Amino acid sequence: MNKEEVAKLLERYSAGLCTEEEITLVESWHLKELSKQNSDVDHAELTDAREKIWSAIQEETSIKSGNNKILWFKIAAAAVVLFFIGIVIKHEVKKDTEAEQTVNQIHQKIIHPGGNKATLTLSDGSKISLTDASNGIIAKQAGINITKTKNGSLIYTIGNASAGKKDLYNTIETPRGGQYQINLPDGTKVWLNAESSLRYPATFDQGKRLVELKGEAYFEVAKRLDKNGIRLPFKVKTELGTGRNQEVEVLGTHFNINAYRSEPSNKTTLLEGSVRIKNLQSNKAGLLKPGQQSSISSASPLIFISEVDAGEAVA
Repeated sequence: MNKEEVAKLLERYSAGLCTEEEITLVESWHLKELSKQNSDVDHAELTDAREKIWSAIQEETSIKSGNNKILWFKIAAAAVVLFFIGIVIKHEVKKDTEAEQTVNQIHQKIIHPGGNKATLTLSDGSKISLTDASNGIIAKQAGINITKTKNGSLIYTIGNASAGKKDLYNTIETPRGGQYQINLPDGTKVWLNAESSLRYPATFDQGKRLVELKGEAYFEVAKRLDKNGIRLPFKVKTELGTGRNQEVEVLGTHFNINAYRSEPSNKTTLLEGSVRIKNLQSNKAGLLKPGQQSSISSASPLIFISEVDAGEAVA
């Protein structure tokens, strides 16, 4: 059928002069166009609707004649259009509802920036809620004063050096949606992110500076010299098992460690200075330069180093 014949057929259809076969042909074209334009409408729905409508047409027209037959075909044609408009609306509403539910689920999973919330566990096992504690000195431990400041940070200061004891470890933990800043006894500043913990000594000895991290934290390491005038390294150990145990060694620098158990890899991002990354499972090591990020995972014994936007990575 050429274009001219198609045009004449459509003209007869509009005037109500088509035969039953011609009306069926025109309506089938209409159904095909609807199915093309609305890909979300299931093909089985289209077929089922077409069969039901045409069955109704045949049933009604079998007992009608003359002008009544033409009238019923016009009514049926209008019913087809309205029916498929209803299907399209239903599918659009369903898509919008599902999209809204997906957004809500993502929103619930996001850990939004929170307030200064944390719990401090002292070496004797006692716990202090830093969220509720008043500002000022909140504890004294082996000659060390632990002070909470009004801007929501924790500071360790040595009150009586001779009273200090070794092997006293404290742990600070943040809940979901919490964060906290702590100034360690050596002057190192640590910003602890949500759902993270940092275990550290109440006082550092002259031989080493070692802390243990789970979660994410940003470090500004204070430079410190040993008794021979040599820079004393600062080490951060992360032990998550399954090939994700690492140790970061620094001499004085700004860096960020992301080591959540729920994420597939440990990431260390360097902003200033230099750090040495060691995979404790394979003993492989790598050196980071500013603007680089290392990644280790249980999938490989290697340490992968890549260039990144350091500011964005630790934001």
